[in-house]
Amino acid sequence: MRDFLSGDAVVFFVHWTHAIGRPAHCLARLVPAHGAERPVVVLTELADNPDARGVSSDVVGAAAAVLATEAAAGLDPQAVRWFTQHGPYSSYEATGAETFTEVVMPFAGGRYHDDLTGHRLLGPAEAAELAARLRLAPVLDVLAQLGHTR
Repeated sequence: MRDFLSGDAVVFFVHWTHAIGRPAHCLARLVPAHGAERPVVVLTELADNPDARGVSSDVVGAAAAVLATEAAAGLDPQAVRWFTQHGPYSSYEATGAETFTEVVMPFAGGRYHDDLTGHRLLGPAEAAELAARLRLAPVLDVLAQLGHTR
C-alpha cells in the first residue's frame, strides 16, 4: 500500500471484495483523532471502480478493509466517523457538485452493520465545512500525487 500525508490525513487506496463478490477499490483518507474530534475516514468513489461495486453499496466491506490496514492500527472501530464522497472524479459522465454522506454504522460482533438508514447526505455548507475542518486536499490533486489516472 502506498500512502502519504495530506494535511492531517493519511491517504491511500483501499481494495476489498465487494458484497457482490467482486474486487472493488476507493480512495481512503484517514484523519486521526488529533486532527478531528474523533478519527474520521472519508471513502471516495472513483470512476474506475465499476458502478455495481460502488463504495456506498458496501461501506461495511470498505470499512473492514480500512481497519485492516497499517494506517488504521489501534483505531477503536466504535469511535470512527465514516463519510463517503462523490464528485466529478467518481464517474466518467458529468455528475455535478461534490457530495459527502455521513454513514453511521453500529459495530457489534466484531464487525460493522449497515442497512442504509444511517446514511445522511450533507448539505453544501456542511460539506464545505467538513472538508475545511479536516483539511482535505482536492481529490484530483490527491489522485495526481498517488499517480492515479482515470
